[in-house]
Amino acid sequence: MANSTAERQIVSLKIVHTSDVHGSFFMRDYVNNHAVRGSLSRVYAYVQSLRKAYGDRLLLMDGGDILQGSPVVYYSNFVASSGKNLAAEIMNYMAYDVGVMGNHDIETGHAVYDRWTAACRFPVLGANVIDRARGGCYLPPYCILERCGVKVAVMGMTTPAVPNWLPPALWDGLEFEDMVSCAKRWVPLIREKEQPDVLVGLFHSGKEGGIVTPDYAENAALDVAREVAGFDVVCYGHDHIRNCETVKGPDGKEVLCLAPRAWP
Repeated sequence: MANSTAERQIVSLKIVHTSDVHGSFFMRDYVNNHAVRGSLSRVYAYVQSLRKAYGDRLLLMDGGDILQGSPVVYYSNFVASSGKNLAAEIMNYMAYDVGVMGNHDIETGHAVYDRWTAACRFPVLGANVIDRARGGCYLPPYCILERCGVKVAVMGMTTPAVPNWLPPALWDGLEFEDMVSCAKRWVPLIREKEQPDVLVGLFHSGKEGGIVTPDYAENAALDVAREVAGFDVVCYGHDHIRNCETVKGPDGKEVLCLAPRAWP
């Protein structure tokens, strides 16, 4: 990727994107007591090998739904809740650069996910998660990562279908804005204020379809890429379907859209 400084150069960045980990931190199914193929421990080994080649040019991002799904993360969330948050400790150890809130993270309730985001040594984003009391974003809408002269803006959003699945007590004080509408507001502001070389969308929302109402779509990752000009890459999850494709934005620019596998 070429940076925008006077002395132009080609800088290769490596993005590693995890999503829908669902508490699969270790290579063990503790319910059925057998080894599993996938886990964050294996991802960490892979990431460390890449860091030897890319150094600071590697960006590690998580797409949400990490706080729910296994006995170990349940124990950390609700039994040993006065101690350190296990998910935050592991993600900090792995040196994640940025994350986003997922619907199953919100499922754990304010006491858990507020503690998690406070413990993370990286921003957990949510441009379309609105604080009703303040009227602004409950979570940071975006962050800036600078690598070897390349300025990368990462904008995060989560599926607005949260109220369809979860009782209001778990998301008390929050609203979830339609993703396309939110992106149409934020992308021009990010582009104008930050003037990034690269804009990445980090979404906990599937490819397309799911619950669709007059107000929002559950899975809107490709809708955002197609309808909102300005993204270079969209990393998404939530539907647990691995995918890699390129779509054209409204300005005719190609946007690379990527989704990883979920656990295990």
